[in-house]
Amino acid sequence: MTARDPTAEVYAGFDGGGTRTTCVLCDSRGSVLGVGSGGPANYHNRGVDDALSSLRGAFEGALSRSGLEEDRFKLEACFGLAGLDSPKDFAIMRRAIGSMTLAPGRRGERLVENDWRTALAGAFVDAPGVVLIAGTGCVAAAQRGGQVARVGGWGLVVDDRGSGYDIGRDALYAAMRDYDGRGPRTKLLTMLMRRLRVSEPQGIIERVYVEQMPASEVASLAILVSKAAGSGDAVAAKILEEKARILGELVVSAASRLDMLATRFGVFFNGGVFNAGSPLLVPLEETIRSAAPRAQIVEPRFPPACGAVVMLLEREGRKVDGPIVKRMQATLKKAHGKVAPSA
Repeated sequence: MTARDPTAEVYAGFDGGGTRTTCVLCDSRGSVLGVGSGGPANYHNRGVDDALSSLRGAFEGALSRSGLEEDRFKLEACFGLAGLDSPKDFAIMRRAIGSMTLAPGRRGERLVENDWRTALAGAFVDAPGVVLIAGTGCVAAAQRGGQVARVGGWGLVVDDRGSGYDIGRDALYAAMRDYDGRGPRTKLLTMLMRRLRVSEPQGIIERVYVEQMPASEVASLAILVSKAAGSGDAVAAKILEEKARILGELVVSAASRLDMLATRFGVFFNGGVFNAGSPLLVPLEETIRSAAPRAQIVEPRFPPACGAVVMLLEREGRKVDGPIVKRMQATLKKAHGKVAPSA
């Protein structure tokens, strides 16, 4: 798709997670011009330089698919990033993003937000709802009547219970307990050895400590727990049930902060953890509905990267109404089919 107006406004929305990054380029009417993807963008896990590289790669991918000429548009950008939990985090990434070159001469406004904020804007636009993000890390956030509230997501050491990292870490723990004879037998021991390409259980420890397994790789082990639970492994099923209750508590807590528990609101699950299926989703939904019986699990209007565009449009005083929503949905499907969440 090409830009007809050489001075057109172009909006770049970024969703930078602990596993992948997505960038969506839109025009002022909400039409999606291009979609690109990159690597992890949580600077805590990979460093600032790697995070910027992921953001730049996602932007360049979207730009190459858009048909836009680099010197013929004005660019505004909003970055929804995982790992922004303190004023220091925001200061670091605002400074880094402010110095980053995206398109030559394109120096429009650059908003830096936490990924939960852009996920909320994308999932519900201005309707009440709670988004639960569970990828490498996890966090929940609610919005209602212009107010927002966030709970959890305080990092891998202090918090992030129920995240992919937490599930992967419990898989490692369960496997070594099996090996020692301290815990019940589980398929996870054999599955982990195969996944990590080691011939003995001690090799797992070498991969974790000597080779310094990154958080994203620990999180990637969560899929083994899902597979083991699906094949009847009681240890894996118990892990997922425990994490489901914890994740459900995040949703309930976020909703209670805005007095939503007795009202009707949507709940959107975003992140790779939810690929675990019924062993996680059934107890998760039970936990939510026991406290908020009118809550409904819904599909989002838009993925988080589009939510970043929504925030840019609203910041400029543009109402994201029905025509814009329909246009963005239709052109997003045409441009990419589906933008994957950035776990």
